[in-house]
Amino acid sequence: MKILRIFINTCILVCTMLETSTVIAADTYLNKATNNRIVEQQSYKPLIPNAPFRRREAGLVDDLGGSVNRGISRGISRGISRGISRGVSRGISRGISRGISRGVSRGISRGVSRGISRGVSRGISRGVSRGISRGPSRGPSRGPSRGTSPKDNISQMRDVQMKKPLPLPPLIAPLAPRHTGFTSTKQPTLYWYIDASWDGNLEFSLNEVRAIEPVLELTIGLPLDSDVHHAGIHYLRLADFEVELKENKEYEWFIFIVPDPEQRSADLIASGTIRYMKPSTDLSLHLNQTPIKPAYQVYAKAGLWYDAMDNLCQQIELNPDNNELRQVRANLNQQVAMPKVANYDRKLLTIY
Repeated sequence: MKILRIFINTCILVCTMLETSTVIAADTYLNKATNNRIVEQQSYKPLIPNAPFRRREAGLVDDLGGSVNRGISRGISRGISRGISRGVSRGISRGISRGISRGVSRGISRGVSRGISRGVSRGISRGVSRGISRGPSRGPSRGPSRGTSPKDNISQMRDVQMKKPLPLPPLIAPLAPRHTGFTSTKQPTLYWYIDASWDGNLEFSLNEVRAIEPVLELTIGLPLDSDVHHAGIHYLRLADFEVELKENKEYEWFIFIVPDPEQRSADLIASGTIRYMKPSTDLSLHLNQTPIKPAYQVYAKAGLWYDAMDNLCQQIELNPDNNELRQVRANLNQQVAMPKVANYDRKLLTIY
C-alpha cells in the first residue's frame, strides 16, 4: 500500500512539472513572446497525391511556384505594340482635326482669290450641311470635355498624354493545388491572387477537358467603386452564372490579364483544374456535426481543396483581423508551393 502511494505521488509530481511547458494542442499553441496563439500547419491531404501538375501561374514566380515568364522580352514587345497602336490612333484623330481646321482656313483664302461666287456658294452649302450633320453630335460630346477656355483644353490634353497604364502585375496565380483539386459542390467559388493593382480588364474562361466549346467565357470589368483591380485575392462564383459542374468531369479554369486586346500572345495566363465529386455519407455526417467556422479542417483532410479554401476565404472576409484564419490560409498555400501567395496573408497578420 505504501509503495502504491509513492507511485501515485510521483505521477502527480511529473504531471505538475509537465504543465509548466508550452502546450501544443490541435491547431494552435501559445507564443510566450507576443502572447498570441499561432496556428500550426494545416494538413491538406490530396486525393491523388502523385497526380501530374496542372496549375499554371504567370509572372515572376519562385522555383517552387511554377513557370517564370519572359518578363523583359514581353515588356519590350508590349511597350512597342502599345506605342504603335496608341500612336496610330492619336495620329489619326489629330490628323482629322487638323485637316478640318486647315481645310477651312485654306478654303476661305482660296475662295476669296478664286472669286466671290465660288467661295460664297461652296461655303454656304458646305457649312450648312456640315453644321447640321456634325454640330448636334460633336457639340454635346466635345463641349463639356474641352472646357470653357483654351488653357483648360491644353491642360486636359496634357493630362491624358501623361497618364500611363499601370505596369503588369508581377504575379497572377489561381488559389489551387498543383494537381487537380476536388470540390463537393456543383457550383464552387474560384479564387485567384494578383500581386499588384491592374487598371485593365480581366478575362475568365471555364473549359471541360476535351470539350470543344467552353462552358463559360466572360470579361471582368473594373469594380464599380474603383478604377483598378486591387492587389489581393479575388473570386468568381459559378452560381452567379448558373453554371454547374458535372460529376467526375475535369475542368480547367483560366484567368487572363489582357494588356493589349489586339496582341493576345502578350496575355498573362493563370489556370487551375477542378473536379466535382459527390460527398460521401461519412463526410456529410462529419460536416453536419462540425460548426461552420472550422469546416475547412474537415474539407482539407478530406482532400477537398476548393471547399476548404472557400470556407476560409469567406470567414476572412467577415473577420479580416483574425490572425488564425489568415495563418491557416497562408499555411495551405505554402503547402501547395505558392510562397508568394502565402506571404500576402502573413504580411497582413495583426500584432496585438
